[in-house]
This record gives sequence, structure tokens and C-alpha cells, in this order.
Amino acid sequence: MTLAQRNYYFKGGIILSAFCFLCLIALAGKLLPLYPTLSKTALYRSGGLFQSLVIRFFAAAPHAPFASVAAAVVYALAVSILIFVSFEKTQSPEILFFGLFALSFTFELLRILLPLQKIGNFPSVLLVFGTRILFFGRFFGVLSLFVSSLHAAGLEMQKQGKVILTIIIAILIIASRVPVNGLAWDSSLTMVCAYSSMFRLVEYALMAIAVVSFLLAAYTKGTGEYLFIALGAFLVSLGRSLLINADTWIPPLPGLLMLIAGTWFITGRLHQVYLWL
Repeated sequence: MTLAQRNYYFKGGIILSAFCFLCLIALAGKLLPLYPTLSKTALYRSGGLFQSLVIRFFAAAPHAPFASVAAAVVYALAVSILIFVSFEKTQSPEILFFGLFALSFTFELLRILLPLQKIGNFPSVLLVFGTRILFFGRFFGVLSLFVSSLHAAGLEMQKQGKVILTIIIAILIIASRVPVNGLAWDSSLTMVCAYSSMFRLVEYALMAIAVVSFLLAAYTKGTGEYLFIALGAFLVSLGRSLLINADTWIPPLPGLLMLIAGTWFITGRLHQVYLWL
């Protein structure tokens, strides 16, 4: 993939994330009053790495899910702009897939479908469809980070466009078969899905392998920069889990800070690795 072709992905990411941000701002006034009622009628508390600890001490905060959605969309927009500006003329196989990882946060906007459904009274089947797309976006982000680490570890993938298409097709097949309850949601305002624990474990495993792959790249290439990139991958993985599953005011800020720090390590060190190539 040429630099010009790759940069089209980055430009598309900026446009998509900016559109999602504007939609969220435009709808905020209508959506926010509905969150307290929806939070009270949630069937379950949301899951995640640290949620089992949080839910023991803190009740769900009605507007925390909206804040986490807003933070996710802003993160996607900021990182898309950062990557385009920093890597416009710098070739780096890893950065394309990390950019797709960051862009996957825009799919969190689909969590506003539930309050929108209460306003528009559209069929619950649309909630099911939207949840499948949300599942696709989340898994697409994890796999993108995973593929980015494989590039760093030395796996050559010349046809990056075909790799992206393969990932999309594979996840679409899985997402289309995941059972979704269109009448029940958790405290993060995500519709309840079957096998959620299993898919969460798969995500954790892929992110752990991604960190190990970056560490392997540091060893095989003798480049200490990849140690910091591995740390960045670890931080964005933790930050992602904290942010997208947040249902109280405790996780969003540390989650966002971890995402920012991890992104700084990954983009900054990758730029140094490929600056003179």
C-alpha cells in the first residue's frame, strides 16, 4: 500500500470521527434527560476488567455512559488527526492498523441508539442491528491492534488492503450470529449479548498477545523503542476496557489518561523508528 493510499484511510477516519462528534453534540440536549430512567431499568451492571471491583463500592451513575461515549469519540478524532499530521510522509506498517484501532472508538456512538429509540419509538430490531455493529467495531479495533503488533514482530503483509478486508469479513460473520436481546441492556447502555464473557476473554487474549509481540520485536530487532511501544499497547488496552465499560464516574478519567499515555508512547516511538527510513 502506497503512502497516498494509506493516507486516504487516515483522512476518512478524521471525517468519520468528526461527523460522530458533531452528531453527539447535536443530540446531547435531547438524550441526557433520558439517561437516569434508562440506568435504573438496566438489567445488569456492565462487565470489564475492573468493573467487578467498581460495582462493589459504587452505584451506577446515569450520565457516566454518555461521558464515556463522548470521550471515546473525541479520542478517535484527536488520534486520527495526530496520526495523519505526524505520519503523512512517514511509512510505517504498524501505524495504519493502530489508526484503525483508534478509529474503532467511533462505534461507541451506537450506544446512544437506546435513548434515541425512546425518543423515536423505532422497532427494537434496530437496537439489535446497532449492537451487532457495535460488537463489530469493538472486535475490529482489537484485531487491528493485534495485526499492528504482528507487523512489528516481523510478519510481512504486503497486501494490507486485503488484510483489512479479511478482518472485516471475518468479524461481520461472527457479529451477524451473536444473539442480542433487543429488550434488555446493561448499565453502560449496551444491549445484552450472549457469550459476552467469552468474547471479552478473547479480546483480552488478543491484546495480551499484541503486547508480547511488541516485546518480541524489541528483542529480534534490537530496538529499544519497541519496549515503549509495548508499554503503550498495554496502556491503551487497559484504558480501552476502563472507558468503554464505564458506568460510574471512577473509570472514565483514568481510562482516558491511559489511552492518551499509551497513544503517545506508540505514535512517538514508531515515528522515531521509521523517521529515517
